[in-house]
Amino acid sequence: HFDHIKKIAGYESIGIGGDYDGVPSFPQGLEDVSKYPALIAELLKRKWQDEEITAVLRNNFLRVFRRVEEVKQELKYLPPSEKEIPYKEAENACRLNLRNAIPSKNTSQSSSAHPAFTIISVIITSIMCTI
Repeated sequence: HFDHIKKIAGYESIGIGGDYDGVPSFPQGLEDVSKYPALIAELLKRKWQDEEITAVLRNNFLRVFRRVEEVKQELKYLPPSEKEIPYKEAENACRLNLRNAIPSKNTSQSSSAHPAFTIISVIITSIMCTI
């Protein structure tokens, strides 16, 4: 999956985490974080550069969550959205659509999600679709 995402979206779009709560099964050889050295060894074997691996292990996550904190500050005065997401729209995590989920300052609902939410939802959706 890493090679495919790198090819279509760039290594800057890949991050890994160690929170396995709620995951019903694991890929063989990646049952827990103690297996990460084997993952890194495989990436090196596939000619991934140190910069790319460092980004996957640390820098991509830090970049995204710095932006999350910025967006948090930008949106802190907006009330939470009470708009219900229809079940049909939410039943397939790989097709989640967050349009109109965030109220704007001028109307009861905005026409689209904040760009940072879109980025985060794409990252989360990408991870969910590879499980």
